[in-house]
Amino acid sequence: MALEEILNFIPPPAETVDTSGDWAIAEQQFGLTLPTDFKQLIETYGSGEFPRGLVVANLLTQEGRDKVGEDLSRYAELKDTCEHEYILHPECPGLFPWGSDENGHLYCWWTEGEPDQWGIVQLYHRCEDAPLKIFPGPLTSFLVRLMSNSYTNMLGGVELEPDQLRFIRGRQPV
Repeated sequence: MALEEILNFIPPPAETVDTSGDWAIAEQQFGLTLPTDFKQLIETYGSGEFPRGLVVANLLTQEGRDKVGEDLSRYAELKDTCEHEYILHPECPGLFPWGSDENGHLYCWWTEGEPDQWGIVQLYHRCEDAPLKIFPGPLTSFLVRLMSNSYTNMLGGVELEPDQLRFIRGRQPV
């Protein structure tokens, strides 16, 4: 199971925030089925932050759903301004945001195929001509590889030290 990978790597907080709710609300609002490991991640860790300000949007909360909606709008504007060719949700396949980091990067699923098979894409907050690179999922496995410094160009290119590998619970500012 993919969740076990991250549980062995970064333990969840003893007390969580926002771990229950109705997934159908988010799935209906965005018109898609969310990956199983994403739901398990949120139900286990709740709202909070991984190292380097990496926040996974908690779609059980209105704040999390609003943030994803704002990210979709912001990147649609950036796409038009920069004349990017990438495709955003609700087009399918397309990019659907699930998180962001302290460097202003947006992390998305590439919604091709079954949700539990979706790949991961990092978008930058500025105009760039670099083609999209799709990293293998599922999300929890991607997070373990990311926190293991497998992707040196992400999270500002700074390697994480073992003592930085923790999850800080709590609601993040929107």
